[in-house]
Amino acid sequence: MISDRIFKILKGNDNTIEMFTDEGEYTIDPDEARRYYLPDTFMMINLNENDSKRELRVSISAGTDLSEIKPLLNQLKKLANRSIIEYTLKQYAKNIEPKDFDSEAQRTRDMNTENSVNEAISTAYGSSKSSYQKLESARLIIKHDRAVNEESKGSRSRNIGAIFVETSDGERHLLATKNLNAGRAMLRHVKEGGLPYDAFGKHIIEQCNELSKLKEFKKYSKKNKLEEGDTADIMEAVDARIVHIRETLKKLKGSRCYETTIAAFESEDEQLDENDYGDIRNKFTVQYFDETLEGALPYVHTLVQEMNALRERDQMANDTLSGLVDFINNATVVNLQSSVKLSDDPENPMVNDTLKGAPKNSQLGAVMEYLTTVIGDNEKELSVLLSKSADLVDNVDDDAILTSTAQALTTLLPKLKVASNEREVPTDEYDTQIENVVESFDFKKLFT
Repeated sequence: MISDRIFKILKGNDNTIEMFTDEGEYTIDPDEARRYYLPDTFMMINLNENDSKRELRVSISAGTDLSEIKPLLNQLKKLANRSIIEYTLKQYAKNIEPKDFDSEAQRTRDMNTENSVNEAISTAYGSSKSSYQKLESARLIIKHDRAVNEESKGSRSRNIGAIFVETSDGERHLLATKNLNAGRAMLRHVKEGGLPYDAFGKHIIEQCNELSKLKEFKKYSKKNKLEEGDTADIMEAVDARIVHIRETLKKLKGSRCYETTIAAFESEDEQLDENDYGDIRNKFTVQYFDETLEGALPYVHTLVQEMNALRERDQMANDTLSGLVDFINNATVVNLQSSVKLSDDPENPMVNDTLKGAPKNSQLGAVMEYLTTVIGDNEKELSVLLSKSADLVDNVDDDAILTSTAQALTTLLPKLKVASNEREVPTDEYDTQIENVVESFDFKKLFT
């Protein structure tokens, strides 16, 4: 599970760790933890895995030295990328504590309370061969392969031979899965007016099929020792996807989760050609490829596509910043709008306090975004490069590129000039403005 891997990363970096559940309750079980607090560095890591967003959010206190925790941050970002989870980093202007996140925990408690009240799926009951669960007028019917032992806890959740869902009109449908959580999700869907064969009903069953195929794929890879080398990233993504599907199916029985998920749902009919995932087949072939795993390849291919998209995004960010650096270094004069006074402009993040305590990526992005608004209208190419770089800089973790970008921005400031026929500020006074800005915002401090 992702939560367990986060714990191992934190522990491996010799951190003291306090762990909390989604609802803010203290826990010592890494699998239950969703918030990790490091009291030595006043740092909080939040794992948010709801049905509309998956995010690993790192919150850092004002006094934390980013250079000292850079290896830890890199490991967390790598885990997020491999697990196809959004990664965000935010630095606060104070020392944070677990109580600062009480409002998030309260929202989770409120949501869980509402789900508990609204889901109202009855406890399983029935005979030795059949179990039933009701949700208002809809009903789940579970047929067992073996007799239910009432004295054995959870026996009505085991030895499932078939699952049926029955609508309020008494129409009964056999589900193409024996997954009980999927059955309860379908029960919620039917109660809300859906049907097992509509788009979302098919989506629930497809999630079960994907889960089954990925579990087979994982078992096969582990048995044949194919979890190392160039397949390690793929297997981490497979593990993360298995956990996500399981948790999603489990939560879908609740009204709040169901409403959020179906509101964001878009049916997907894309079909993949066998040639699309031939490379993956070759990576996971020992002496022969187990044809029973053929069905897992489209799902693994999708995970690989998502991983590659993240890598391409990061590479594009690196390339864009490198292009900006080259352009600035080759420029001699860059026209500035005549009405701008950099040292007195309240919107200039280099002379106000808006960037204080922010991560270095955010600081660079804010400066670049501001510069796009003050350079002359004839500086189209530079404006585009600055704008793209501002949008992508958060995806860059290469210190060498960030450092060269900061150095280029430093050299850009003295090159900013008002056209002679538009100059409203005397040359000496204007040059003093630039010197004041450079002095007030030392880019080099970000990387020392």
